[in-house]
Amino acid sequence: MAASKRAGIIISVIMFTIVVSGLYAIIYAAPRIEGIGIETNIIQYDELPIADDVTAIFVRDETLYKAAYSGSPSYMVAAGTKIRAGTQVVYIDPNGGPVAPEMMQQVSAAATETAADGSEGQGIPEDQGVQDDQEAAETQESPIEAVMRISGQDAVESEGGVSPFTAIVSYYGDGWEKKVTPDNIQTLQKSVIERAPGEAVDLTRQFVKAGEPVYRITNNNLWRVAFWIENGDKTILDKYKIGRKLTIDLGTTRVRSKVEFSEPRGRDIFVVLSSDMYYRDLDKYRVHDISVVFSEVSGAVIEKKDVKLKNGKAGVYVKQQSGTFKWVPIKIFKESGNRYLIAETFFEDGVGNRIQTIRYYDEIMSDPARQGF
Repeated sequence: MAASKRAGIIISVIMFTIVVSGLYAIIYAAPRIEGIGIETNIIQYDELPIADDVTAIFVRDETLYKAAYSGSPSYMVAAGTKIRAGTQVVYIDPNGGPVAPEMMQQVSAAATETAADGSEGQGIPEDQGVQDDQEAAETQESPIEAVMRISGQDAVESEGGVSPFTAIVSYYGDGWEKKVTPDNIQTLQKSVIERAPGEAVDLTRQFVKAGEPVYRITNNNLWRVAFWIENGDKTILDKYKIGRKLTIDLGTTRVRSKVEFSEPRGRDIFVVLSSDMYYRDLDKYRVHDISVVFSEVSGAVIEKKDVKLKNGKAGVYVKQQSGTFKWVPIKIFKESGNRYLIAETFFEDGVGNRIQTIRYYDEIMSDPARQGF
């Protein structure tokens, strides 16, 4: 009886193993053979920016202003507006209570009006997070208190909330307004990227205390970004020749710029770009990822991860009508970031032979290595 029970258990285990193996073959092997369930991309005509993706620190000629006394603030100018010297930016009522909600709504609505310099004004931003440093976290200080501490004596007491300069009004601040400036930009150390905050703090609120930051004015005539290209060589340095005109892609917009300064620093290349273009969020970031665009080319564009080398030659797996995939050689014209610009229909090899390659709207395998090819 015991032997019969043991035999039954062994048979059950064998049957279970067979079922599991069959399911594995159906789920994993069959799709690979038939092309079912394999992720693909479609070859399309696209633009490929020839660009460097870098993390840059923004350097502006700007001043942070703090309240001379406590009270409820009235924001007289929409954020992003270019004002003349002598314009009142903020009025602080020492006897007033919290700012009425309707006043805040009016200021926010006014921010969509055209700025004095012809650019669209920037609305007072909604509450934003801030990268508190370790000291701020340990003391549990508020973002406003952190800006107040970091700025220290650099923040200027506002005399009646009136701007002494012609500049752009901002209700953001980070305390770094005088720590990185046009005057000291060429002496910056690479470590500044790690130490500086990413985004500034929204300074708008219903009540301010004496000494707290309330607004910032920024000279938009010329602002700069500085960054380091790691392991740079003469080729990189030539790309950033002083005076060369480039485009900065900020994600939400693109602006014109030129190379103001570039030099080798150890194994890196230090670069400073300058621009006189106003753009939305000019005052928002201190450290931000940008793309420096040198030129753009158009044609068949694919992801680098879609390329599979065979015998030292680059190619992609093209889906056939049968559902299977066939490796097809490609010719790479340009490379930028994680993408390639490649030949379409035909290309010539090193000895002049005409090689058939991909066509627009071919369906190619995405990331063959991950698919097990």
